[in-house]
Amino acid sequence: MIEGILAGTALLTQPTVLLGLFIGVTIGMAFGALPGLDATSGTALLVAATYALSTEVALAVLIGLYTAATYAGSITAITIGVPGTPASAATVLDGYPMTKAGKLDRALSISIVTSVVGGMAGTVVLMFFSLPLAEFALNFGAPEYFALGVLGVAIIASLVRGMVLAGFVVALFGLILTTVGVDPFTGYPRFTYGNMNLLEGIPYIPALVGLFAVSEAITLLYTKGGERQVAGMPRFWAFNLPLSTVRQIARATTIGSVVGSVLGALPAIGAAAANWVGYNEARRFARNPEAYGQGSEEGLAAAESSNNSTISTSLVPLLAFGIPGSATAAVLLGAMLLHGVTPGPSLFVSNAGLVYFLFLTLGLANLIMLFYGIVGVGFWVRLVQMPTPFIVMTILTLSVVGAYSVRSNVFDVYLALGLGVLGFFIRQAGMSVVPIVLAIVLGTLIEENFRRSLISSNEGGMIFFNRPLALGILVLALITFVIPLARMGVEKRRKSAGVSQRANTASNLE
Repeated sequence: MIEGILAGTALLTQPTVLLGLFIGVTIGMAFGALPGLDATSGTALLVAATYALSTEVALAVLIGLYTAATYAGSITAITIGVPGTPASAATVLDGYPMTKAGKLDRALSISIVTSVVGGMAGTVVLMFFSLPLAEFALNFGAPEYFALGVLGVAIIASLVRGMVLAGFVVALFGLILTTVGVDPFTGYPRFTYGNMNLLEGIPYIPALVGLFAVSEAITLLYTKGGERQVAGMPRFWAFNLPLSTVRQIARATTIGSVVGSVLGALPAIGAAAANWVGYNEARRFARNPEAYGQGSEEGLAAAESSNNSTISTSLVPLLAFGIPGSATAAVLLGAMLLHGVTPGPSLFVSNAGLVYFLFLTLGLANLIMLFYGIVGVGFWVRLVQMPTPFIVMTILTLSVVGAYSVRSNVFDVYLALGLGVLGFFIRQAGMSVVPIVLAIVLGTLIEENFRRSLISSNEGGMIFFNRPLALGILVLALITFVIPLARMGVEKRRKSAGVSQRANTASNLE
């Protein structure tokens, strides 16, 4: 462990790595503060830009962006009452009322401090949980990895609210896309239709850029928003957090940090859900729960500590099992694969220094973010008022450059734009593009380990039934699929029963 920490420190203290981390946090602050953009679209855009960088610098840039963008969504939520990212939705409930009451400086100060506390708590949990889980996962074989891949896709797909079957259909479409290209076992081209550009399959980066960034830009154009007016403008130095307030919000911050850290480690939960759950749990144990939603400092602290604590712990399944725990983690997985790094239990053995480098980078990113949140916060607030057309043109320009830069192939640009249009229609249908992205990232792992399991065993498909761990994971994936369907059936029966009861009541009155 000591050797790993020393190796990670040596990697982090390189001047280029530190510069990359500062740049990543700076870009993340801008992305989070702009309404409509979030950490996922930001990391998807920057993955291609890090292609020519070293692995350490690239990861420092992306982790800095991820950390800062998740926090900076609260700036928009507090100043104009619109969450800058989905992870800041609950922040609006108390942050914006505080601004309207003339407490903008206090709200921004609570937001940055509790975000950093939550981020640090999540980093500690990541360090202590990922190591033993990775040691356990070293015993996994091809059947277990196949089962884990299926479980990851099933969990993500099942969380498409109100459209569970649609989520699985979208995920299945993503898995089908991964079959394009040369067969990894036979070398025979599949579904390329004579197009040489498809021999390597659907590349990660154009798919990520198209589905996240391009579709986001089209959505921003389609949903023309009005002019954004901030309720107040902070000074350059806006820090205002007396010790009495720190003591008052300590309980809510602790609850939010614990809840967010636990939920972040669960695949597919994410910061958006943790933001609400942490807020509700803090209100449950609050001395004055009625104040929540009316400009409560404790409510703001709970919301911000819970969403930021998920940043680090969402990397637990990624580092321990090689399975991304969130949409942004899926993008990070694509970036790591692009740089020749395969996350999973073997990474702790083959490159422990890089693992500890990630731990330390997350901690330092929070400290840099604290500096930005205290000094010059007025600059980030002014970004809130940036015109939507400028944001859209910036996203599309970066998308085209990013899609082209990896393979210097114009076909990748067309692919990104096409998938962006597809992603826009999926969003308009009320669904999420995350299942497609995760399926594209995990599809190769699922197919290769499934076929490897069958080839290496004389049992055929029975090998999955004779491996208790693989069978247990597959059963869990099946349960993940069945439970949402059963819940939907129960809700439909309740609604139909309620409708028939109201009809009977109306007939009796007549």
